[in-house]
Amino acid sequence: MKRILFYLLLTPLVGFSQYVDMWHFSVPYDETAIYEATEKEWFAKVMSKAAENKLINGWAMARRVGKDEKNVKYITWISFGDIESRKEAYNSIGKYSKETSKQLFTPELSNLGRNKWGSYVVGNSNFYFDEFISAPKGTNVKYTVHNLAMSPDAKNFSIQQKTIWAPFFKNLIKRNQTKQKNWGVARRLNPRGQRHGWNVMTVDGFETIEDVYESINSEIPGISKINLEPIVKSAPEGWYEQIIWEILIQVNDKGQIIY
Repeated sequence: MKRILFYLLLTPLVGFSQYVDMWHFSVPYDETAIYEATEKEWFAKVMSKAAENKLINGWAMARRVGKDEKNVKYITWISFGDIESRKEAYNSIGKYSKETSKQLFTPELSNLGRNKWGSYVVGNSNFYFDEFISAPKGTNVKYTVHNLAMSPDAKNFSIQQKTIWAPFFKNLIKRNQTKQKNWGVARRLNPRGQRHGWNVMTVDGFETIEDVYESINSEIPGISKINLEPIVKSAPEGWYEQIIWEILIQVNDKGQIIY
């Protein structure tokens, strides 16, 4: 077992850029079963077929953690290799909808959710991830923290994160000095402007909620040895908001559905 774990730690971390579309939902508490069934039993299968056919790099659905409000907040996201693959995906994904309708476990509930889906949507964002470092092979990331900030120069924010933080994070993973399993830095392409209070984001992935809280409450080994000033200057107001999401279901680049 130790040899297997050691191998996973030595598995090269894959870093790549990608476009991501993120949908934002607000669902009444008494309709969460309807919404989740729609995403898990129908849309996940559609995205699985899309990934199998190399139209997308992946898909996921997550629920906001620790926010007690009138409605439950959810997000879903689809990742693409580039703009052209994004266009091709949206032109082709529709053909898988009818196929998946025949595979539903709760067809009436899922169909109801599909009819109500539009009423749950509260927004849509488009991102470009200048860098995304995937988790070591065999890791199931179940929680993701989105760190949101407003930068006067979003491109410079990404450059500083890639130059300073990305190699530092890779080193932490290889030395098994962090519970964090993946990381990414993104610029929001749409919507733009000041309305939402942020235009850049970093993403931290973890296997358990305990790992998230331990990371938040612990000092990062070796952080005092790196110069964080360029990062701090790239987002002078600090984090606008840091949100924890629980990933309920996801589809990987091979089309496998992971719960």
